[in-house]
Amino acid sequence: MFSKKLGFALGALMIFLAGVAFILGRPPHRDARIYPLVRQYTPFVIEKSLGGLKIRRKDDPKFKEEPDAVNFYPRLQELEQAWATRHLRLEGNTLTILDDQGKPLKTIPLQNEKEKRFILEYYKVKAQ
Repeated sequence: MFSKKLGFALGALMIFLAGVAFILGRPPHRDARIYPLVRQYTPFVIEKSLGGLKIRRKDDPKFKEEPDAVNFYPRLQELEQAWATRHLRLEGNTLTILDDQGKPLKTIPLQNEKEKRFILEYYKVKAQ
């Protein structure tokens, strides 16, 4: 009923679509030194479950988002950028993490331009 060519074409299409989904679902580049330091202070937690990944807030137990696999990391980045506008301040080569009242929690000296560029591009923080 089906020819072998049709079977191979369907198989190739499935492999192609899986590859595209994998490429689109990758997280954006994150600096290996700066991101974990800032991540300690962000209120967002990634939870793994059978249904996929969920985003929760440490300070709000009612907050829960379950974006699909392709949109998960872009949505997490959106939430982190919204948090960063109020809680991160970049002055020269120094990154300051602020609490909810605007008081400094931690100061991180940036070691090179690559780290500064990461803060400017990933978190969209404006240098002062």
